[in-house]
Amino acid sequence: MARTRSRKANVTITESDFLPDLLERIRGLSKNEVHIGMQGNAELAMVAAVHEFGSAKMKIPARSPFRIGKKRASAAISKVARVGVNQVARGEGTAEALFEQIGVVGQDKVRKSFNRITTPALSINYLHFKEGNKILIDDAELRDSVTHVVVPK
Repeated sequence: MARTRSRKANVTITESDFLPDLLERIRGLSKNEVHIGMQGNAELAMVAAVHEFGSAKMKIPARSPFRIGKKRASAAISKVARVGVNQVARGEGTAEALFEQIGVVGQDKVRKSFNRITTPALSINYLHFKEGNKILIDDAELRDSVTHVVVPK
């Protein structure tokens, strides 16, 4: 069973707010969503899948930069969303700008997760070919392919 969580933005409505205008401003929030992931060719997608899920055949353990990045981005995205929803409701911002801001924050957190992965340790055989002991750093092309896109629901 999947667990879901929701947080409220706590938008305050006063008698001076014109309800139809408020509804029109926040309607855009329900029409789109932000997807954060990587974009590239088939070879890059294969490398991403091997890093994310591991490969028993190639004896490569899973190192999940995308799942770890998503987990670390959750709090920052929630904060941006709470502030942004209030701004959209007050007419101080747009839903499109909020989605873009959420995408940038999430993309940044996922990219930073590549630098923070330390386990499982690198194999002795691979260490002979690699400079330094940081994991996933040689895969700068993969890290740089992380992007975001706003799509209709």
